[in-house]
Amino acid sequence: MTKIPATPETPHVLSPRDEARVHFALQAERLSDAALDLLPIDPAAPRGDRLRRALALKELLDTLVQRAVVAEREEGTTWTQLADAVGISKQAAHERWASDVTAWARIGRTVFPSGSGRKALEAARRLDKVHASRRRDHPADAVSSGLDAVRFPGAVAAETARRERAAALYAQLEPLDARLRGLYEEWRLLTEGGARPEARAAVLIRQAALEEEIAALYEELTAAEPELADEHRGSAERYRSNAAADREYAELLAAKAQAGTVAAPPVSVRAADR
Repeated sequence: MTKIPATPETPHVLSPRDEARVHFALQAERLSDAALDLLPIDPAAPRGDRLRRALALKELLDTLVQRAVVAEREEGTTWTQLADAVGISKQAAHERWASDVTAWARIGRTVFPSGSGRKALEAARRLDKVHASRRRDHPADAVSSGLDAVRFPGAVAAETARRERAAALYAQLEPLDARLRGLYEEWRLLTEGGARPEARAAVLIRQAALEEEIAALYEELTAAEPELADEHRGSAERYRSNAAADREYAELLAAKAQAGTVAAPPVSVRAADR
């Protein structure tokens, strides 16, 4: 049987903004179901069972908060605005949730893995029915009607083009990351084995070159994924900072080698911190 391709009404992938919204809504459903499961009172339940289940509910809530941050960032909410919503500093908000946003970006900014056959829009329409069954005073399409794919269906093609550009950049990053991890391991082995300073310096120079190449790709990602520009720019700055530290220490190794002594590496280039 010939497989029928996705129609404009059910695209395989939505915009990252829509995907993040559905991702959040699905977790809200899980949390709601888990909370409802706590309503029955079972006198025969094991001691501590209620507390264990309540703590499991808290874990679901923590995940919901993380997905809320991701969805907010996809919608253009700044870190300052997120911090204000929680009553903390911008730096504290960034430290708490930036890794969640970065992880979302690295998995492709989609709810379902590629090839799973599942679609975010179909999930949203299922959630429409779930919500309508519980809140009959709300619109029957309370979930899906808020998605850009429904409100502005013509934007799907443009979003697809942007995704393809970002995917190409991530494809370039993957082997570079693998090579860099290999260099970190090589540096660790050389350091623990007491290798000559010249050999260690050579690895640092190669690391620095690779880190700058990775930083450049993250800069390109700021344009390909403007909603996450802050995260990508921050990654670029970190890699450039690492590259500068590596080069600085490589020069120090060379100078100390000539003088016959070698200083301990600064924290920024120690293998344990990679």
